[in-house]
Amino acid sequence: MKIKIVAVLLAAAVLTGAFAGGGQEKNSGYTIEIGGSTSVTPLMEMFAEEYHKVKPNVKININGTGSGDGINNAGVLYQIGMSSRDLTPAEQGKGLKAEVVAIDGIAVIINRSNPVSGLTVEQIRDIYTGAVTDWSQVGGNRGVIAVISREEGSGTRGAFEELVGFQGKLRSGANESTSTGAIKAGIAQNPHAIGYISLGSLDDTIKAISVGGVAASTGNVINGSYKIARPFIVLTGKNVHAESSAFISWMLGSAGQTIVKKSWIPVK
Repeated sequence: MKIKIVAVLLAAAVLTGAFAGGGQEKNSGYTIEIGGSTSVTPLMEMFAEEYHKVKPNVKININGTGSGDGINNAGVLYQIGMSSRDLTPAEQGKGLKAEVVAIDGIAVIINRSNPVSGLTVEQIRDIYTGAVTDWSQVGGNRGVIAVISREEGSGTRGAFEELVGFQGKLRSGANESTSTGAIKAGIAQNPHAIGYISLGSLDDTIKAISVGGVAASTGNVINGSYKIARPFIVLTGKNVHAESSAFISWMLGSAGQTIVKKSWIPVK
């Protein structure tokens, strides 16, 4: 009888120690499962790489699955969720704790061969709603505009639609991509395409255009002249393991915010 009681108590202890995708690993420390926004993912990967030098016994798994998933599964599948948009009133009712770890601009991108160098917010809105369908209507060469957007539930899409002013009015037939990488690849392969990605994900495979005469740059987001910007948020549920809390505190500390400064805007 005593043996059975001990076995039950040990089983209960194991179950209590496990939590929302993270847990103790024999002889190898602790694992933190993180999931959500693909825009936040590159920054989170940089956080994790540097944090491993500080806490080598903490393993961090990162899953770029979209902001909606990060919000819905924070404290469920993930110890830390990632979102690149503010929570809706319904999502705020889930009892999640949200921390803004960085501010990011959203760059409007086109193929490098496209001669257009800038658009106004109104022109971008017209392109994404279908009022403008050809590049010749906005100062470019003749050619049907291939509109690329993010998928429904994407934090980048939600923020972009809100900031540009066309929520729920995306033109019929737009290509809805599921990741930043897919959008960049689509733009690089199509001289008539237009899309949008995190400012921190820009590279020389595509071209960022100015918006209202203002270049898409970290400096212009900081000084307020570039208006298409949004928060990078990490989310936790009610029962947060100490290692997850420590990691978030580190993100908001000087070491984490120094990493943010490389391509984004710090909040501390």
